[in-house]
Amino acid sequence: MTPYSGLGFFFTLALALLPAATAGLRGKNLRVCGFAVTAVMLLLIFDTPRKLLTLALFWTWQLALIFSYLHVRKKSEKRYVLWIFLLLSLLPLIFTKLSVFVKELSVFSMLGISYVSFRAVQILVEIYDGHLTKLCPLDVSYFLLFFPSILSGPLDRYQRFSADLQKTGSPEDYEALLREGLWRLATGAIYNFVLGNLIWQYWVSCMPDTLLGTLGYMYGYTLFMFFNFAGYSRMAIGTAYLLGIEQPENFNQPFRSVDMKDFWSRWHISLSTFLRDYVYTRFCMAALRGKWFKERRTCSYLGYILTMLVMGLWHGLTGAYLIYGAYHGLLMCANDILDTRCKKFKALKKDPRAGWWLRLLTLHLFSFGLLIFSGRLF
Repeated sequence: MTPYSGLGFFFTLALALLPAATAGLRGKNLRVCGFAVTAVMLLLIFDTPRKLLTLALFWTWQLALIFSYLHVRKKSEKRYVLWIFLLLSLLPLIFTKLSVFVKELSVFSMLGISYVSFRAVQILVEIYDGHLTKLCPLDVSYFLLFFPSILSGPLDRYQRFSADLQKTGSPEDYEALLREGLWRLATGAIYNFVLGNLIWQYWVSCMPDTLLGTLGYMYGYTLFMFFNFAGYSRMAIGTAYLLGIEQPENFNQPFRSVDMKDFWSRWHISLSTFLRDYVYTRFCMAALRGKWFKERRTCSYLGYILTMLVMGLWHGLTGAYLIYGAYHGLLMCANDILDTRCKKFKALKKDPRAGWWLRLLTLHLFSFGLLIFSGRLF
């Protein structure tokens, strides 16, 4: 059973969520109930012995690494120790990506492995930073395997997630979450199953392999990706609300962006902020502390390229994904140069009339990136 894939899933989801909704409307804490619902749904989603075994081994591996590092961190603050644990945590994901070249490595493949791996990485880094000193195995497991967002996010943060677990809201508080959750589920389904499918069936899939057809494909694919992905995110967030978890937003009117920096603060927000915090910021801080470059802006430019290449690699090891990541890295560098060295650019972004032209330009730059991403050009 694939999450959010059809009527069968939604019927099963409604039955599974009914006890949680009843408990929430009575003002009960939903922590244990939510974990039970997640366990049931995971059994249905990972519906073969092989899938369940892969999930169990992956969960055991990540849990063992997290609690081992929690113990090790109390004795050693060495950064290389963190890097060892991060590499071990990412090994299943790395093997999964390498299975494109070595088919035998596909044994490590698992639904949602990218998102679950990044959740584990986030916990390990926060342990290193000293923000997490005590962890509950049940809560960590719930966070790692939280079923509403296991397939395609959004990427949550453990501290925020854990705070929601401890809440015991009033029936009125849960009623508000229930209304918002149902609204997001309904609108997300319209985005995904109605608008996304119509765009794919009657637009994207009909475009011929010509220059004009490729242009039509580019615009259609951009809209399809938005409604498909934003729809999924809305359904995942809506389901999480019904379990008392207020997961972060993943989209915020991205086509209103006036430049690429603005765009990446609005599109796939949870992933872009994760990469900003754990790749870009940390690379730049290390470069500045170590005085790796004479020019301070150099570390920022290289940070953008590195961050966007990681984003491309996260999607896969094919040439299209790598070029897509490099393309966005260069766009972010160009954006940064304009922001820091061109006063007119800042003025244009504040001008209402010029802003519409910048929004149109940003949309075209992103759409071309998605054309690269789609693999149609290569």
